[in-house]
Amino acid sequence: MSDADPSTPRRQVGRPPQLDEEERSQLILKAAASVLQTYGYDGASMDRVARQSGMSKKTLYQMFPSKQRLFKKLIEERLFTIQWPKGPSPSDPEEHLCHLLMAIVRTILRPDRLSLFRILAIEQKSDDMRDIMTSLMQGKKDDNLKQWFIEQQKRNKYTIKDPIKYACMICGMTVGEILLSTLFHKTLMKDEDIEPYIREAVHIFLKGLC
Repeated sequence: MSDADPSTPRRQVGRPPQLDEEERSQLILKAAASVLQTYGYDGASMDRVARQSGMSKKTLYQMFPSKQRLFKKLIEERLFTIQWPKGPSPSDPEEHLCHLLMAIVRTILRPDRLSLFRILAIEQKSDDMRDIMTSLMQGKKDDNLKQWFIEQQKRNKYTIKDPIKYACMICGMTVGEILLSTLFHKTLMKDEDIEPYIREAVHIFLKGLC
């Protein structure tokens, strides 16, 4: 039986050839997110993603050889890719750390990111999803937040025995708390509400490392 859905846009034949690979990839990922939200992981077939994106199945499989590869890319891009601040970093270490944590919060509190977090909470029993998340977590060996702790360890500015562990601790204390509050209360926190909380948490955390 066909899994066609009348609400799904029909694929338009002859999509303009000027679309480059990155543009096609983004269309597919956007479609994958929509299909995942509607049908869940088990129901998010490659057929549905192809129809939703307006791409042929051939094009879809050329770019993403498997369903798992497709959704791994979606999660990696939306949850593991942070929009770090551009330009020179603040010279004060505490200020710099606050800026990094604010960048993480601004990224993950975007509506499309929050939607994906909610879906992942529902899909936690899926073996594929667990494999994807485990792979991404293990592959995330370094980022700007961890680099901050490594740099402070080299400078002996604070007593830092394990940079990666401490990066995870401050992230959970700030970003994790804000994310959980937002997910459960379904209320997007504004920057002016978030920043004082992060600054206070960072100040307390760093005092403990002096």
